[in-house]
Amino acid sequence: MTAVENLVQGDKRKALILYCNGQYCQASRTLGDQLVAAGFTNVRRYQLGLPMWRTLNGLVEIELEGILRIYKSDQTAVFLDARPAAHFTKLSLPGTFNVPADGLANGGLRNAPMPNNDFNTRVVLFGRDLAQARTLAEAIAKTPYQNVAYFPGTFEQLVAALKPQ
Repeated sequence: MTAVENLVQGDKRKALILYCNGQYCQASRTLGDQLVAAGFTNVRRYQLGLPMWRTLNGLVEIELEGILRIYKSDQTAVFLDARPAAHFTKLSLPGTFNVPADGLANGGLRNAPMPNNDFNTRVVLFGRDLAQARTLAEAIAKTPYQNVAYFPGTFEQLVAALKPQ
């Protein structure tokens, strides 16, 4: 419960939408019951789960901890940086590809190194900030790719978190 209270900054009236890993998963139902018992008043459950949300082109955010885990351990994931090419050239993360959000109107997504043989390959997006990452996510949502998540934080946060300790 502490993690959820931190997420809503102590305001138990804030909306919480829970989801599972499919329509038959019960984890979100169990957590929802626990949250209501703990005094949360605006708890909802997306019953069809994250896979269906993605199928319906719903956008998905990924937390910093999640992107770090994937970056370090999932060798099949594709990481796309939405920053302008000049910024990408100055500083980029190893193994990432540049798909500038400001070039999407001119067909920039056509040149993206997307995995054409598996539309369920994990694709992680980030940019200078939330706006750039979300712009790229909205463009990719119109394609067949279903395992896409964008990082809502800043590029500086991501770089700082990836530095060796």
